[in-house]
Amino acid sequence: MRGYFVDELLLITPLRHVPGVRLSGELVGAHKAPLAVAVAEVARDAEEVTIDLTQVKYLANSALETIVALARNLTPPQYLKVLAAPELRVQERLAAAEWDRIETLRLSPA
Repeated sequence: MRGYFVDELLLITPLRHVPGVRLSGELVGAHKAPLAVAVAEVARDAEEVTIDLTQVKYLANSALETIVALARNLTPPQYLKVLAAPELRVQERLAAAEWDRIETLRLSPA
């Protein structure tokens, strides 16, 4: 990734003040690889890795599964912090699949 990723649906940029990435647009399953690369680049030495979804207008279930897989690949005390607007219903979707119990995945309100 080296800085950013962009296609017709999504823009991924690194966060400036904390290890993590900001996503803008529509996140679909086809973005699995660029998202994984982006998170891997910022997660190397960080305990908390942030994925900021506050500018995401659409979050496909397959993309949410990718975020869960990325969190599951982390080893505590490292964890993935997800910031999301209420409209994406991330909390409800995580709970429905019982993914809200994953130790390395934390949801924060936007």
